[in-house]
Amino acid sequence: MLVKLLNANLLNLANTLFKHYFPDINTGTDKIGDYIKNFDKLRKPLSKKQRSEIPGKYRYIGATSVNDHIDKYNFDGIYLLLGEDGTVQDEYGFPILQYTFGKFWPNNHAHVLQGKNVSTEWLYLYFSQRNISGIVTGAVQKKVSQKNMNSLKFKLPDSQELKKFDKIIQPLFSKIRSTKLENYHLEELKRVLLTKLF
Repeated sequence: MLVKLLNANLLNLANTLFKHYFPDINTGTDKIGDYIKNFDKLRKPLSKKQRSEIPGKYRYIGATSVNDHIDKYNFDGIYLLLGEDGTVQDEYGFPILQYTFGKFWPNNHAHVLQGKNVSTEWLYLYFSQRNISGIVTGAVQKKVSQKNMNSLKFKLPDSQELKKFDKIIQPLFSKIRSTKLENYHLEELKRVLLTKLF
């Protein structure tokens, strides 16, 4: 609980800084898709039955959260997950995002992204403040397609502004990763101990 509160405060600070540094970010003619590395082709969904046959320590991540733990991973590094279908936006129209790192296996309900010529952290903060209601399709099953996501217009800051901002936010995200990592280790220890007890 304390870890979640600490990380929520760090993210709030990063978001406040982003809005201060880039108040006019949602104006302009640049397309965000030109600054995204997309790894959706590497996603491989696993059924519940398949996952039950390979229990392990690696996170199997869906559109909104960790769905399971398995003994395999197909991604390792820092990524931004953005909900693609199902639950894709919150009640205010902002996208469902997960800042994730380390070894994990994403399913096919979340876009798997990194920044291109911008940091993945900058990309995360960009989407955190961007209402996406206008690009969500589907009456029953909500969806954010790659095409619609990539088409979002914004005003690209100059490279010096980006570098200056990155120097400020990277320590915040480093702290977020370290506290999350500590929490993962504690959760894994708890899982192992409970398995031995029962």
